[in-house]
Amino acid sequence: KLRDLKKGVKEAQDKLKLERTQSASTELETSGNFALTLMMKKDEIAHLKRDNKQFLDEEQERLQTESVQETAEIKLSATQGNTLTLEQIVKLQEQHVQQNVQLSHLALHVQCLQAENEKLLESMEALNSAHRVEAETQKARNLLIFRQYKEFYEEAKAATSSKFQDLLNSCIQDCIFLSSKNAELIEENTDLKRKLKHYN
Repeated sequence: KLRDLKKGVKEAQDKLKLERTQSASTELETSGNFALTLMMKKDEIAHLKRDNKQFLDEEQERLQTESVQETAEIKLSATQGNTLTLEQIVKLQEQHVQQNVQLSHLALHVQCLQAENEKLLESMEALNSAHRVEAETQKARNLLIFRQYKEFYEEAKAATSSKFQDLLNSCIQDCIFLSSKNAELIEENTDLKRKLKHYN
């Protein structure tokens, strides 16, 4: 009976390992989405807890039933005049002590697993909170960098536009000056030609 209970606990642990292995491909597919991965892990743990509770409840009921049956058989045997020898009594007591020790150890093992499970859930929640804070911090950092880049771009754009505008104005002024100077030179040249013609 105790061996069956240990076997059941071992099967539950093996089932957990198998589920972790089977979920490896799913983890790869959802590795880019931390929140989804965390939700799936929580669902797996909740499912495992339900299965383990059902198994422990069934085992407790089965052990209680067997205990009642064995107690009834012992009472029936006593009423029929069958008595146990001293050696049989000592052997039964030894078995009872060994089973109590094993049951105590098994109960401690279950408590340790429960504590590990609670600690794992706390770690997952802490990791989720840390990831959320990190994501928000990264988002704020990205927005700040974008704003700084936009401000730099706008300032550079305004400075470049102002420089080109000044250059354009300067070119226009030069063109006006050169046009005026050219008109003066043409007029002087025409005057000189007229004077030369007059002397000839």
